[in-house]
Amino acid sequence: MKPLFIALLGLLCLQSPAADQPSAPKPAEKSAAPKPYPLKTCIVSDNDLDSMGEQASFEHEGRVIKVCCKPCIDKFRKNPAKYLKKLEGK
Repeated sequence: MKPLFIALLGLLCLQSPAADQPSAPKPAEKSAAPKPYPLKTCIVSDNDLDSMGEQASFEHEGRVIKVCCKPCIDKFRKNPAKYLKKLEGK
């Protein structure tokens, strides 16, 4: 009886539910580094980046965007196309 039990246990281990499930997705490859910000001024207000204290930066569609203050982030996100025009040709 023991050899039969051991054989069945071995078969169960080979047919574990994990074997039937698709493999977990592979981690996404690191995307290319975002494009650097080419301006020396805030993309929203046109002020110097350090004019309002600590500047803020974030990534938008693969490009680093820098603003003079955190409120400018919200202004940018409301109408990014308006501000991204400033980067054309840069």
